[in-house]
Amino acid sequence: MSAHLNDDQLIDLMYGISSDSHPASCSECSLRLNRLRERRAELAVTPPVSHNFLAAQRRQIYSRLGQPLPSRMRWAPATLAAACLLIAGMFVYRPMATAPAHTDIADAQLFSEVYSMEESTEPIAAAPIHSLFEDNQ
Repeated sequence: MSAHLNDDQLIDLMYGISSDSHPASCSECSLRLNRLRERRAELAVTPPVSHNFLAAQRRQIYSRLGQPLPSRMRWAPATLAAACLLIAGMFVYRPMATAPAHTDIADAQLFSEVYSMEESTEPIAAAPIHSLFEDNQ
C-alpha cells in the first residue's frame, strides 16, 4: 500500500497541478480531498451585501470628501519633507573631525608647492632648459 498524500499534494490535485490516482484507491485521501474542495467552495462564495449598505457607505465617503483634514494631518507632508531633508543632509555633510589626518599634510604640501611656484620669478617653461645647462658643466 502506498503512503497517503500530504496536504500540499492534495492541494495540487485540487487545482489540477498534478495528476495522481492515489485518492481514487484510498478512501482517507479521497475524503480529505473532498473536504478541501468543500472548504474552497465555502470560501469562494461572496457574502450578500445589500444595496442600502453600499449606498450608505458611498454617502459617508462623499460627506468626508468635503471635510477639511484633521489638524494633525495638515503637518504630515511638511514633517515628512523636513525629515527627508535632514536625512539627506546627514549623508551629504561630512564633518572635518571624521576626515583622515593625511589630508592636512597633503593640503600643507600643496600650499607650500603653490607658494614656491608663485615666489619663483622664472617661468615654468624654462625649467627644462636649466637641466640642459647643468648636464654640460
